[in-house]
Amino acid sequence: MRPERRSLYRILHVQPEAPAEIITAAYRCLMTKLRHHPDLGGDHETAVLINEAYAVLGDAARRREYDRARHRRGAVRAAASASAERVDRRSAGRGCPFCGGSLPRVITIDTRCARCRGPLAPIAHNLAAQRELLGRRSATRSSRNSPGSIQTNPNDGASTARLRDLSMTGISVYTAAPVQPGSNVRICARGIDVVAHVVQVRPSQRVRLVHARLLTAHFTRGTGVFMSVVV
Repeated sequence: MRPERRSLYRILHVQPEAPAEIITAAYRCLMTKLRHHPDLGGDHETAVLINEAYAVLGDAARRREYDRARHRRGAVRAAASASAERVDRRSAGRGCPFCGGSLPRVITIDTRCARCRGPLAPIAHNLAAQRELLGRRSATRSSRNSPGSIQTNPNDGASTARLRDLSMTGISVYTAAPVQPGSNVRICARGIDVVAHVVQVRPSQRVRLVHARLLTAHFTRGTGVFMSVVV
């Protein structure tokens, strides 16, 4: 079964402020009237999710703890988004987004930092990119699944990584390297060399799944017009 990312409230189709009576009524409606119970022909995995959601939300103490955890996660996401906005403003013309080195007067799609050799051509920021930052991804994301590397500090060596997917505005990789949300990293894989701002890090078996927003990039193979030129 794939991990369920929806909130327990969405699984039961109720609002977070719903009283206990509504929680119970929604659960019974889903399992009987809407026939999600396996004995009534419902899907087993869906029934398991509904039962698990009700086991938490139907218990006052467990619901309070779940709500506290939701609020903590929301605060972390809000802080990450605010940090990403600050980094975008800083990297718009003050220095290399990876090492902080000075920028040349003219930047083209092939320009690299003189200090760390990272790419300096910025990703074109458009409406799709702004929606992705807010969690409403509109840019098409394609799976790559190719080996690569991730560098968390310009003064340290790179660690191994595997590219999970790549879009015009974002990238996801698996790595065992210690990556911190809010930091900038350099990721290299077949055909790409990018600097990205880490938005989220999730444990995934024995490695971490890193989601990051692209800041600058160099593509060694044709991948469409991803870049803007800054003068």
